[in-house]
Amino acid sequence: MKNSIKLVVACGGGIFTTTVVTEKIKEIMKKEKINCSITPHKITEIPNIVGADIIVVTGKTKQENKQGIPVMVGLPLFTGVGADVFTEQLVNKIREIMEV
Repeated sequence: MKNSIKLVVACGGGIFTTTVVTEKIKEIMKKEKINCSITPHKITEIPNIVGADIIVVTGKTKQENKQGIPVMVGLPLFTGVGADVFTEQLVNKIREIMEV
């Protein structure tokens, strides 16, 4: 069982929306008492990311990771629309990954 999770947050430029969504995820992880590290990336880098447990993108994409790292669309954390549903899905996926 893992005691920490490695997240990647990716957006078009790897800066603005990534920063906003990263802060939201940090709040969620703190509330859920899940240790994590989060690194920013660009959406175009998704296929080649290694060493992460989960990738959250801030926009729609069909990009997949070559290593099989799950990719979730975290746009609801940026817009607020559907944020509760996404948060629940994210936490469930992270807990599932941590149990392996």
